[in-house]
Amino acid sequence: MKRFAVMTDVHGNIYALQAALRDLKKQHVDFTVCTGDLIGIGPFSNQVCERLYALKDTIIVRGNHDEAVLALMNEDPYPESRADVKEHHQWIADRLYKRYAKWMETLPRKIVKEVEARTFQFTHYPMDTKASLLPISEDPFDQIGPPNGENFSQLEELEREAIVCFGHHHDGHHFSMNEQVFFNPGALGCNNEPFARYAIIEVDGRDVRYIKRHVPYPMATYVEQLNRIDFPRKEVILKIFQKNRRTHHDTTETHRISSDYYNE
Repeated sequence: MKRFAVMTDVHGNIYALQAALRDLKKQHVDFTVCTGDLIGIGPFSNQVCERLYALKDTIIVRGNHDEAVLALMNEDPYPESRADVKEHHQWIADRLYKRYAKWMETLPRKIVKEVEARTFQFTHYPMDTKASLLPISEDPFDQIGPPNGENFSQLEELEREAIVCFGHHHDGHHFSMNEQVFFNPGALGCNNEPFARYAIIEVDGRDVRYIKRHVPYPMATYVEQLNRIDFPRKEVILKIFQKNRRTHHDTTETHRISSDYYNE
């Protein structure tokens, strides 16, 4: 049996990432996957890159925020559709260490890996062959539409019975279509609950088990740090973590870790 971790959309939230990595040390996985958007939204880009870069046995792909920041650093065309976010991305680009920018440039958009008797595709968001060749300025991650069976049925190049692990949309997803499985554990560092979300996938021959992990992290401390830093779109970003949040509830590392289990 093989056992690996999948996380996505860290978005510069070092507090959530550290909590997930501490929990991950106890899970005895064979490797770890991060399906993009390491940076953007949260201001701790260098700290997040430092932790992910140092991980052993790790598969990492680029996301749209990663590519947008790199485009600004390289003076490449920036997506016009994201004009309202450009100042924020420029703020991150101005502070991202060049060694991490060079590292992210080496990351692919997609990795296909055989695990036991199953084929997995790891990507920030599924896209067809044509979109995969487009620069970030032409919004390749947004060509196919929201994650559902109707939109994903356009992905003709996917192998039969492939399992696609993705992110991009911050809510979690888990559904099947045309003998293919699509799984998104939900954004690790960009949601309004005080939990860092990731998943463990166990593969035993043809059998696959999905275990969602919701690890408590000190979101109140993270929000405190956001309030202390001046950066573009700060008020918009703060609302992500405050929406529907119970103000009396804070979390510490001593709270129970919850898991959801799914078998295929």
